[in-house]
Amino acid sequence: MPTRPHNILPRLNRGVSPPKENVYSGSIHPQDKSCGFLERSYKNTSGEILIGVIISLGIFTILSAAIITLVLSAYDLISYTRARTTAAHIASAQIELIRNLEFDDIGTQGGIPPGILKQSDFINRNGLTYNLKTSVIYIDDPFDDVAPADLLPNDFKRVRVDVSWGGIAASRTNTITLISDVAPKGIETVIGGGTIAIQVFDANTLPVMGANAHITSMGITPPVDLNLETDQSGRIILPGAPACNNCYHIEVSKEGFTSARTYSIDEIANPDKADLTVLVSGLTEIFFNIDRTSSLTLATVSGRDQGFAPLPGATLHLRGEKVLGTDALDQPVYEIDQDVTTGPTGTFTLENIGWDTYYLTLPVESTFHFSGLNPWQPFPLLPGEEKTVYASLSSQSGSSLLTYFVNNEGSPIASVSATLIREGEGSPEATVVSGLENAPDWGQSFFANLAEAIYSLMATAEGYLDYSSGSISVSGNKLEKIILDQE
Repeated sequence: MPTRPHNILPRLNRGVSPPKENVYSGSIHPQDKSCGFLERSYKNTSGEILIGVIISLGIFTILSAAIITLVLSAYDLISYTRARTTAAHIASAQIELIRNLEFDDIGTQGGIPPGILKQSDFINRNGLTYNLKTSVIYIDDPFDDVAPADLLPNDFKRVRVDVSWGGIAASRTNTITLISDVAPKGIETVIGGGTIAIQVFDANTLPVMGANAHITSMGITPPVDLNLETDQSGRIILPGAPACNNCYHIEVSKEGFTSARTYSIDEIANPDKADLTVLVSGLTEIFFNIDRTSSLTLATVSGRDQGFAPLPGATLHLRGEKVLGTDALDQPVYEIDQDVTTGPTGTFTLENIGWDTYYLTLPVESTFHFSGLNPWQPFPLLPGEEKTVYASLSSQSGSSLLTYFVNNEGSPIASVSATLIREGEGSPEATVVSGLENAPDWGQSFFANLAEAIYSLMATAEGYLDYSSGSISVSGNKLEKIILDQE
């Protein structure tokens, strides 16, 4: 007979411990030593899941940001393209309108030549406001020579139309510009007047492109009120300007640059750049210089013996070298000629100031004397430069002498031992060592409380030949620059 199946298991498992029930059932036996291992496995699995969730959220965030950026960029591009297309239609319509006008009517209100067109207008389309600018000028074609040799410089008219817009997809500097030349049906005719030529240069006499010239007139009917921009050569040529005497006022400017203008005799008795006079068939030229604006900070501090502490409320006088003309007494009228008073921190800043060479002086009523200047004056201010000038001031009742020691290259020399001797006296008045590098009195020695007299100066410095001056007349606050020769 066959063996019964239930007898097999006992024989196979004889002498072998029966397997624990928890291996097969999934339950944990109270005495199972693997319980701690399972707990640790469960904790590790939970940490991995949390890390995976965090990584997934990070990836989702990055992808979402990229998609949103892409959608916004696409929307901006579509909006900008639609706005630009509309602007192009507006400019084209304006050009077509001008082409259908009579030649004598093609001009701007307040322009040269005058006409019926507005210089600036605003048009609403598709929820945006467009700025339509129109300019019309005469062109003197060099084919038949130019003014003043060409007695009829009004060869044809050049029309320029610029359209810009604001909003989310604003044009900014990317305006729509159309230019068209319009010639008369017949030959050029006599219109009277003369030609205005404007040339704009920078500090290095290079032409300035894109400078705005605002031209206004007095005593002309219709009055001129015109804005034009210089070309690549920094020029504006205006044939057909009505003749008049000292009636055209011109202001030249550009963003981030200084400005320049003409002056009437009511402002300056003898201006270097007077309001323009235009003669019939004549050429009137004028030149302007503009460049990047600069910043000048004046800092007033106490003397060396007080540690150059900030000195608020001190008044200085600042003057440049640029002259605008002369007054009725034939005295120069400077572009910058003003008093400045330092604030609570002992500083005063002049923003958007022009390049020039500047001088500092003290008002007549001041009780201070200069005991140090860094840099020494006069000091240049270059286009686009930000400069700080330190003025060390000491309160003195008598006269004083401030000496500035430099080498042959013009660099200050520190630690110069300077001895001052009064004429007729054998003993030294005082010995002062010049200031250290970058101090407000760098390379300078200040002699205070002196009598008004004649003095001689002796100076010694390592690496330089001994110096002995002739007579130095001291009265008030005397400034003296001394060059030492190297050994």
